[in-house]
Amino acid sequence: MNDRPVAEYRVLLTVDIEDYSSRSDAEQRALQSVLSESVDRAADAARLRRQEWLRQMGGDGFYAVLPPNTDVTRLMDTFVRELDAELGMHNRRRAGDHWSRLRLRLAVHAGPIHIDGATGWPGHHVVQPARLRDSDPVRAAMHAVPAADIAVIVSSEVYRDYIVQGPGEPRPSDFRQVHVAVKKQAYEAYLYLPGHDIHEVASLAGHQAGAQAPPADPGAQDTSGGTDLRVAPETEAGHRPSPSAGRDFIGHQTTKVTDSGTMNIAHGDMSFGSERPSGRQR
Repeated sequence: MNDRPVAEYRVLLTVDIEDYSSRSDAEQRALQSVLSESVDRAADAARLRRQEWLRQMGGDGFYAVLPPNTDVTRLMDTFVRELDAELGMHNRRRAGDHWSRLRLRLAVHAGPIHIDGATGWPGHHVVQPARLRDSDPVRAAMHAVPAADIAVIVSSEVYRDYIVQGPGEPRPSDFRQVHVAVKKQAYEAYLYLPGHDIHEVASLAGHQAGAQAPPADPGAQDTSGGTDLRVAPETEAGHRPSPSAGRDFIGHQTTKVTDSGTMNIAHGDMSFGSERPSGRQR
């Protein structure tokens, strides 16, 4: 009887340097060194056993399969915070003959993969992080917030199983849900800009689940009926769609919903309807 390959549950991380191709050869070389050193220091600060990472290098970034039993809470909290700090120090220093600013797109996912492939790591979970990292919502956020040094996007699985469950930072309300559609694949993911309010990025309204282009008539009624209220995108007038009973909502403002005489009021993360609230209160 032939043994079948067994997939292993692993945490997947990939990072890419923003606007890498426009830099000179000397600048690219310098940025590669800064990226490698910054990631190593952040990983050591988070005790993520970086010597055990399986890496595929790509010049402008890398892809990593983290060791079994990686602490995702430390990855999302300490590692991201320390990496953001490393980037900030580099970008403020402006030192060296070939200095240029370093901004990163970082994606995190987790799932069963095969680590014994002949030319890589087989498994559909391996594809997803790179799709998220290079997606339009991430690029739009980086463009809209030039002060941000890093954009972090996580899969719905990471958000559900680790961010929402806690403890630690970032909080669920620090993320904004986005819809990623690329190469016949579609994903729901959550986007975070350390040090910045992702909910203030108006250009992301077009990247929500069920989002449609604004009607030509400002007074026209919205008939989409498919807005995902776990993230409540603002309209041009600054209003958010009203939540409906039985759906989750994550945001910063107080929200009131009436459903058959029941009123729920929250400031932060909550669920509407008969189910108990999930996630952490802000």
